[in-house]
Amino acid sequence: MVSQALVMPSYEPSAAMPPAPKQIGRFEVRSEIGRGSNGVVYAAFDPVLGREVAIKAIPLASDNQARHRAEANFLQEAKSAAGLNHPGIVTVFDAGKTESVAYIAMERLYGNDLHDWLTLRNKLAPRAIASMMARVADAVHYAHRRGLIHRDLKPSNIFLTRDSKPKVLDFGVALAQYSDAPLATKRQLIGTPNYMSPEQALGRPLDARSDIFSIGAILYELLTGQRAFDGRQVEETLAKVASQQPAPIATISPDVPPELVQIVERAMAKDPAQRYQTAAEMRNDLVLIAARDESGRRATLTPGTIEKDRPNLRLRYAIGAVALLAAVAVLILDRGRPAPETSRPPDAAQAGKTLEIPAPPPATIAPAPSDTRKQARLDAPATQKPVVAARPAAAVRAARVQNPPRRPPQPVIVAESPAPSPPADAAVLLGITPWGEIIVDGSSHGVSPPLTQLSLAPGAHTIEIRNGSTPPFVSRVDLQPGQTLEIKHRF
Repeated sequence: MVSQALVMPSYEPSAAMPPAPKQIGRFEVRSEIGRGSNGVVYAAFDPVLGREVAIKAIPLASDNQARHRAEANFLQEAKSAAGLNHPGIVTVFDAGKTESVAYIAMERLYGNDLHDWLTLRNKLAPRAIASMMARVADAVHYAHRRGLIHRDLKPSNIFLTRDSKPKVLDFGVALAQYSDAPLATKRQLIGTPNYMSPEQALGRPLDARSDIFSIGAILYELLTGQRAFDGRQVEETLAKVASQQPAPIATISPDVPPELVQIVERAMAKDPAQRYQTAAEMRNDLVLIAARDESGRRATLTPGTIEKDRPNLRLRYAIGAVALLAAVAVLILDRGRPAPETSRPPDAAQAGKTLEIPAPPPATIAPAPSDTRKQARLDAPATQKPVVAARPAAAVRAARVQNPPRRPPQPVIVAESPAPSPPADAAVLLGITPWGEIIVDGSSHGVSPPLTQLSLAPGAHTIEIRNGSTPPFVSRVDLQPGQTLEIKHRF
């Protein structure tokens, strides 16, 4: 049975707010940004710190019980949000009261909330949607670990900054999960029916898994362009949330990867026990989808982060060996060829003299191509031919015809190639901001900084960089011997 408490009329503080005042506390009000069920938001300036801020304000309660409850919720928001320090959650700077309003001063954001973004029929690729919602899930998990359940996650409470980074807004409805009072007794008229969990629609106690259902409903809308649950009246919408399954994603958006469809279906299970039990589990699965390339493989580093590959050293060794064998063959043939005869007999004045035959210059074998940092040169040992007495050319020719000389076997000079050294390790240079734990193939190598370089064996490696509760950076690289690769990442 759908809880009737959820369809009761409730007090909206924004309805009682006057036009924008000139000043709230120490803050100078510039303009009104918008109005919602939890107050009015103004663009303002902090003259003390010299920065732009957003002021969320509600009128102070009178004797009306509903107003007292709204004011209590508002002050709870200031207390809850002030204790959250996460890049995916709006930062609260100050809170206070004046004679007429209670207010919260928070960081000024520029962009649009996700509701307006969807209204304009904007679309993103499934992997980009997975990346965006992984950040949302991480921010929600951060709040859950501190005992807070949002209870009203919806597109209008997710703000997209100009660089498309999401920030979760409006912890005014956050419920302290580990407070002394039972959860069911603290339940109020909170939540948007289209994104409520079934247990919230039925008025049952809530835990962190209720927010996981809401994240799944938002993800469904981003992938299909339509809400998972929609009715002509609130009661009809709540009934669908409690008992009906949404239209299959594959029938609306066939291009959505099956793995992403499974994430949505698990997050939106009617039974909380069948959902992700923590937002971190959902975040991890979304990160894996976002890290895949278009073919479905795990993405590697982008070309801009890897310097141009140097030639493969195995190819170099092969080229060097061929050049070496060619040089040795030329050397052997040259040693086995008979000496050329002189074109005319020597002068009588030189007959009987000793003729010095100069030794050939040392044979230099062409060096094998190698890395530009190393140059190896191999020189064959120089050999001196023996000195012989010169005779008239005619006598030499006659002697060769009658008694061909037996040439002693010539030694074969084989220049041994250097034994190939084992492939050089690859260097991975790290530029991580502000810091990250470096995990390679499941093993931690330390924290960067101070770690700035890894030495890894050639081959495929999975490099993961973790920074607290933020989504990890995961990449698979295929390193070549001697390669230098640079990884830069900012959390």
